[in-house]
Amino acid sequence: MLNRQKTILFMLKRAGGSASRLLLTKWAFLLAQETPSQGGKAFYQFLPYHYGPYSFSLAREISALVRDGFIEEPNGKTWSLTRAGFQDDPVLPVDIERDAAGVMRKYGAASLEALLDSIYTRYPWFTVNSKEERKRVQARPIATPAVHTLGYEGLMVDGFLDRLVRSGIQCLVDVRHNPVSRRYGFHKSTLSRLCEHLGIEYRHFPELGVPSENRTSLHILSDYRALFERYQHDMLPRQAATIQKVAKILETRPSVLVCMEAKPEFCHRSHLATALAKLTGLPIKHLAIPQ
Repeated sequence: MLNRQKTILFMLKRAGGSASRLLLTKWAFLLAQETPSQGGKAFYQFLPYHYGPYSFSLAREISALVRDGFIEEPNGKTWSLTRAGFQDDPVLPVDIERDAAGVMRKYGAASLEALLDSIYTRYPWFTVNSKEERKRVQARPIATPAVHTLGYEGLMVDGFLDRLVRSGIQCLVDVRHNPVSRRYGFHKSTLSRLCEHLGIEYRHFPELGVPSENRTSLHILSDYRALFERYQHDMLPRQAATIQKVAKILETRPSVLVCMEAKPEFCHRSHLATALAKLTGLPIKHLAIPQ
């Protein structure tokens, strides 16, 4: 069991064994935001959703804890420890246990309404997608026209999607040849579904990607240079019609070219972006991953 999952069980125990889905999610968010450990290096990331900060990854992993018999969902709105969940005594790193206990001492007795009001006041960014428009303290941004690019390497899907929303992106253009991933959220079908939840259109153009067999021997910079030379002078010219389609998308709404690699200089998307910039006259903007 991952430390972040153990932390969820620990917080539920401190809450007496049961809490609403919204409360537990907000406690986890406050652990990530307001403590020195931030829940650990691999803790959940959050994005603005219907009721403030939310994590698709947290909800998915709790579903796994339900499947494994540690948690149950008696009414669809509550997460409760089972007998196995109570009896399980996972060992957490000292700093994470200390910080999780501190969050529960500070916020564990607060009502959901009071906690939401507090979070909305202190973290206004997370109100931009609120179901209640009157609670939206900030407006959702809209990016200026550009050829945006972003790689998801090193991010959980929630942090990645939060970056898109913060950047004002309205359409994700997936330029992976084979859009699969062992990391939750980045498989084509899942990513498309999560984007839809956030009002972001998903488009996939596999013909603009690099087949996996061409990426098997990339070790040093010269290997990448040779690959991108072939991509520029052999692969791209054969996809002129598709490039025109993507150019129209970029000119119509704020969009981003997405692949896996964090550094654009090690990704074919930077060369695709150059071709699109020449075609559209738009500047290239590589979106940085927040540290």
